[in-house]
Amino acid sequence: MSGLCMHGGYTYTVFEFAENGALSDWLHGGEEEEEGRVLGWSQRVQVALDVAGGLNYLHNYTDPPYVHKNLKASNILLDACFRAKLSNFGLALAITEDDDRGGLWMTRHVVGTQGYLAPEYLEHGLIGPQLDVFAFGVLLLQLLSGREAARQDDDGGGSGKNGKVVLLWEEAERLGLGGGGGGGGDLLDKVTAFVDGRLHGQYPLDVVFAMLALALRCVARESRTRPSMAEVLLSLSGVYNWTINWDP
Repeated sequence: MSGLCMHGGYTYTVFEFAENGALSDWLHGGEEEEEGRVLGWSQRVQVALDVAGGLNYLHNYTDPPYVHKNLKASNILLDACFRAKLSNFGLALAITEDDDRGGLWMTRHVVGTQGYLAPEYLEHGLIGPQLDVFAFGVLLLQLLSGREAARQDDDGGGSGKNGKVVLLWEEAERLGLGGGGGGGGDLLDKVTAFVDGRLHGQYPLDVVFAMLALALRCVARESRTRPSMAEVLLSLSGVYNWTINWDP
């Protein structure tokens, strides 16, 4: 925030202008998206690193710590240099650890966007930093694939109105990535098909596997097995270093 003003009963806040709009417009802007309006691989990694840094700050460097609770591609804004900024803190919640809940809160009022909500929040209303970690994992999958977090499966019917909802993180689970490495031609084909085709293969495959593995750790069904945002930031710093040394 750059400024704050109160006048005539109204409160005005001033923020840096995000010249390139929302990340969602760049990942899946639809048929009307402008020619060439595609983020390159290095830009996607930078966006991921920026968002991870913002969440790590909320979780570990504010007093009390905060959970954003509404992380999604449309709430990530891009400036003129395509640096990412977290926005929309309307659902943010302060988490205190000086009680019997161990830094977790419980609510009966589950709100958010389909596809980004962690299982423990949907099923039990549990709120904690791992809620943001899960949503960040979904965001990583979107950066990799260019797909929506949730979409209608029309089962070949074309309308999409009567099909079931397909969640991106569940699609990624079915890729079968595990056991280390990226071995196996079948797995390689699956991962290549999963990555955004608009990149036209212009990405380091080993780094893609590393980023996908990190995303899957973030969207683990059991919240206690997910990494912290500090761990995620450290891992992404390595991904970023590999990326800047990559020669396309």
